Amino acid sequence: MLLQLLPADSSSRPSIEREIAKLDARLQVSLAPKPKTDWRKRWGPLGVLLLALTKFKTILFVLLTKGKFLFSMLAFLSVYWALFGWWFAVGLSACVLLHEMGHYVVVRMFGLKADLPMFLPGLGAYVKWQGTNVEPGVRAEISLAGPLFGFLSGVLAYGVYQTTHQQVWLAVAQFAGWMNLLNLTPIGMFDGGRAMDAIDKQQRFAILLLCAALAFVLHEFVFGIIAIATGYRLWKRDASEGASEKIGYYFIALVLANGLLSWYCLSQAHFLRQHVAF
Repeated sequence: MLLQLLPADSSSRPSIEREIAKLDARLQVSLAPKPKTDWRKRWGPLGVLLLALTKFKTILFVLLTKGKFLFSMLAFLSVYWALFGWWFAVGLSACVLLHEMGHYVVVRMFGLKADLPMFLPGLGAYVKWQGTNVEPGVRAEISLAGPLFGFLSGVLAYGVYQTTHQQVWLAVAQFAGWMNLLNLTPIGMFDGGRAMDAIDKQQRFAILLLCAALAFVLHEFVFGIIAIATGYRLWKRDASEGASEKIGYYFIALVLANGLLSWYCLSQAHFLRQHVAF
C-alpha cells in the first residue's frame, strides 16, 4: 500500500522495493515449518550406553546378591573335579546342594529369613538363617531337612546309576548316604546336634541301642559314632522341654534310610569289584 503512494517515476521507488522484497523473504523463512530433529540419531550412542549400563547394573546386582553362592559352588566343584574327576564332582556338588536346599526350603516354610547356601571347598556347605526364640522342635525340623533332602539326592544318584550303569553314580549315591548319616551325629555343628535337643530320654536310649546294633551287624563305624554321641547326650541330660516323639521317629527314620543306602551301595560296589572288571 505504501508503494501505491509513491510516484511510479520516483527515484527512490526501486530501492524501497528491494528492501520490501528482502523483508518478505526473511518473513517467509521465519514462518516456514522447521524440520523435526531426529533425537534418536543425536542421542543414539548415549542411549546404547545407558542400556548397557542398565544391563551391567542388573548383572552386578545378581553377582552381589547371588555371587557368593555361585562362586563358592564353582570353587567347591573345582576342588573335587581335580581330586576325583568331573562326573563325581558334579554328582557330589549336586548332593551337597540338595542337602543345603533342604535347610533353606524349610527355613523359608517357617517364614524365617535365609541366605542361599555357602560352599566351603574341600569341606562342605552351610545355610545362614535368622531366627530368634525358635522352638526346639522347629530347629530340629530345619536341621533334619538337610539329611532328608540329602537322602533323596542319593536315591536320585542311584537311579542315574541304574539307568546309565556308570559306576561313578553308584559312588556318588554311597557317599551321599554316608555323608548324611555322619551329619546325624548328635553333637556340635552336625545337623543331629540340634535335632537331639528336641528328643526325649527314652527315644535317645532307643537311638543308642539301634545304632550300636547296626554298627555291629553292618560293620559301619558311623553308626558307632552316633551311638557314642547319643550316649554322651544321655549323660548330659540336656533334652528340652519341647521334646517331641515325632522328631525322635524322624531322626531314627533318617538314620536307617541314609545308613542303609550307604551300606547297600557299598555292598554293590564290592560285588562289582569281585565279579566285574572295572
